[in-house]
Amino acid sequence: MTTCTRCGAAKECPLRQITPSITSSLPRGMNGIFNIDKPAGVSSHTVVAAVRKASNVSRVGHAGTLDPMATGVLLVCIGQGVRVTEYLIDHDKKYRARVKLGVETDTYDATGKIVAEHDVRIAPEQIIDALNSFVGKIEQMPPAFSAIKKDGVPHYKLARRGVKVETIARQVEIFSVELRPTALPEIEFDVHCSKGTYIRSLAHDLGEKLGCGAHLTALRRTAVAQFSIEEAVSLDQLREAFANGYAEKYLGPLDEALLNFQAIVVDEVTKKQIEQGVALACGAEYSSPLIRAYSSAGDCIALLERGNTQDAWKPKKVFSIGD
Repeated sequence: MTTCTRCGAAKECPLRQITPSITSSLPRGMNGIFNIDKPAGVSSHTVVAAVRKASNVSRVGHAGTLDPMATGVLLVCIGQGVRVTEYLIDHDKKYRARVKLGVETDTYDATGKIVAEHDVRIAPEQIIDALNSFVGKIEQMPPAFSAIKKDGVPHYKLARRGVKVETIARQVEIFSVELRPTALPEIEFDVHCSKGTYIRSLAHDLGEKLGCGAHLTALRRTAVAQFSIEEAVSLDQLREAFANGYAEKYLGPLDEALLNFQAIVVDEVTKKQIEQGVALACGAEYSSPLIRAYSSAGDCIALLERGNTQDAWKPKKVFSIGD
């Protein structure tokens, strides 16, 4: 007889702890996450609109904006997947950046106006030292042209109107940065960083540290958590897949956004209780702030949060996979 790995009870125990790495075997309907390789020259909103049109599903959103100039991993959530967007945004990210030394722009990237030019007499060793100085937790000033809002209006819109925008430094973390083969005055580097990091600001700050100024000329996001550029689908490929009825091939299950939380499998009775908002006595030993709950069929049905007592867990989000 199978016994519960958590409490040793017989198979009938409604709560069976499972490995934190488990995910739903297949998406159920059009509910999940697309890993899209965003092309240059279009906004993240445009990509979302294209998926909405191609899928004929109204509930579509992205998890973490990429500037129009940038390419690479853009996670687009659809159906019930939209409800896990906040957990994707929290993950760290990886980028490949190209930076031109000696030229500063008002936007910190190639789309802006040139505001200063300087000679570049920098040795590669100086660049490596300067990049390494950013590794760790740092206070970073966002660019004036950013999507951060003031009274509901994005800073970039205010800046374009000539309105002086006061930005506030925020703490971000650079986990690693590696200089790639370089032909000055342009350099290229890979960076692994926390959410909220502006690579444009990193390029600008690098130029200041080197004393020659700099701006970002190209940016490619290569990963968001476990979602990598190698596994991304192009927007054209996804449009074709929708047109020919096989888009689910590229759709990841929504619980891929939740793998840092512990998980349990529940029986049919407990599943119905969760759907009705009933708190469960799951035990106090769970260390993650939330718990993924799975049905016996393998569907991720809910996220649970700790209730009024240590061993009580109540539904925080219930996923209607059949929608």
